[in-house]
Order: sequence, then structure tokens, then C-alpha cells
Amino acid sequence: MAANIMAEEKFSFVIEGSENTYNQVRLINRTSLTDIRCRVVVLDDADNILSVYGVYNMSGYDDADFITDRIRRGTKIGLQFPEDFKHELLYSVEYRDYPFFDAVVVYLYDKNGEFNSEFK
Repeated sequence: MAANIMAEEKFSFVIEGSENTYNQVRLINRTSLTDIRCRVVVLDDADNILSVYGVYNMSGYDDADFITDRIRRGTKIGLQFPEDFKHELLYSVEYRDYPFFDAVVVYLYDKNGEFNSEFK
């Protein structure tokens, strides 16, 4: 899955994958930005915030941050960026099965980078 995100746009998806529950949501910075702060929220079907899953801070390329807490397949989550965040990004989602936990991994990419996941 890949999509564009900006501060004004909604960035949300329903957790899929093969596991009934995941133990972690991990964000990985694959952008040129050296400081990204955002939070993951749990949403209802109308995109109302039900709860905050966690706040994430990433610095530099390939930096990752994660929150370890259970979250079920079928849960709708979204990322919220600060109001002054004006960068256009792409994202992709991956479901990983590690030896002691299962993770939802969200990669963030520059929209206008040298290479991205879209064909033009």
C-alpha cells in the first residue's frame, strides 16, 4: 500500500495482515527530513479519534521509533502531524512476524525523492 500524505490530508488505514493482533506499531523514516514528530491514533469508521496509540519521534534517514502495545487486525489507525508540517510524503505499510512479536511497520518516504514507489 502506498499513498500521499500531507498535514492537511488524512493519513489512515485499516490494519490488515495475517495476525489477529499485533504487539507493535513501528514507524521508519526513509525521508530526507531530519526531524519528524507525529502520533498514531485509533479511529472509528467516521474518522473520530477514539484513543492515542502513541507519539513518535524520528531523526535522520532510517531512524525508527516504535510503541509496543497490542492492536487488533481490523483496527483503523491514522497518523497526525503537527499543524505546521508542510512536507509531501508517501507511505507504505508492511506486516512483520518477528520471533517474539508481530509488528505493523509504516515506512515514510519523500514524495519528490530521486526514486519512489510510484510509476510515472
